[in-house]
Amino acid sequence: MRIDDYNAAKALTEKLKENLPIKTRAGKEFLKTLKQKGVNADPDREFEIDFVDYSGDEGGIMCGLTQPNNPESKEKYFASLTHLKIDPNHPLASEVQAYQRQRIRKLMFQNSRGFKAELMTLDPKPNKNRGKGFGK
Repeated sequence: MRIDDYNAAKALTEKLKENLPIKTRAGKEFLKTLKQKGVNADPDREFEIDFVDYSGDEGGIMCGLTQPNNPESKEKYFASLTHLKIDPNHPLASEVQAYQRQRIRKLMFQNSRGFKAELMTLDPKPNKNRGKGFGK
């Protein structure tokens, strides 16, 4: 099952590249990753996206992040756009949020082990060619 609409994701990637740098904050998953690495995981900490590229269904739209409030820091982070909170005043904020909702929904569906997910992975079996009547 495809997660992203390839053409839509590439188009959004190109729009984001034209609007760099973009202010952002870490989402819940990115904060967990920062905390695991022993880095200050402050949800109000601002980052700037200075690199954007599409990495396919595996990672989605990937972003390179720097810390604008800490110019002496040479640390650079990479995260999926799905795990970031874009500045709501940014002109592409609504498109980014729509992409994030769609991607998260499809990832959750893919990761669910429910009956519907199993049905979506099964190939339909062709009907058997049966004779007419009893025993024929």
